[in-house]
Amino acid sequence: MNDLTRHHHIFVLTGPVQGGKTTTVSEKVTQLRNRGVKVMGFLCPGSFSEGKRSAFDLENIETGDQIPMGSEREKKGWVKYRRFFFNPEAFIRGATWISESIKRDPDLIVIDEVGPMELEGIGWSKALDNLVKISSVTQLWIVRQQILPEVIEKWKIPENHLFTIKTIEDLTHKWML
Repeated sequence: MNDLTRHHHIFVLTGPVQGGKTTTVSEKVTQLRNRGVKVMGFLCPGSFSEGKRSAFDLENIETGDQIPMGSEREKKGWVKYRRFFFNPEAFIRGATWISESIKRDPDLIVIDEVGPMELEGIGWSKALDNLVKISSVTQLWIVRQQILPEVIEKWKIPENHLFTIKTIEDLTHKWML
């Protein structure tokens, strides 16, 4: 375990909704992978309409596989949560990707994103509860700033493990050393 993970293995990138968190992490993941860092997990790139997110996919970082995850439009078999409808199959696939990633001894697992669903015990909640227990796996969770205090409290994440788009370079630089 390196200095970054000696006391805690979860790091958080936070920022406002539509503040560029997923885009920034995607760029950092590419840089890390180009340097030989074994990065796994998933991102949720979005589609936008009239300046706000209208849909998003779940994308496997390692394989590039994607599955539709959420949409403002109602879809048969999808579950409504707040303003979006969610694809139950995406949650199954994402949980499988997490499980498979753990078995492959990654340097870093990225979870995009930890949100209100997880705070309510749904979404990625069970997978996160399991990941928290696996201290050998360094993780980067993406969390919108509005719910950051609740995420910190629920999963006991140290304040010095919080990063913004402006400070994430400090963290990725250390991983690349």
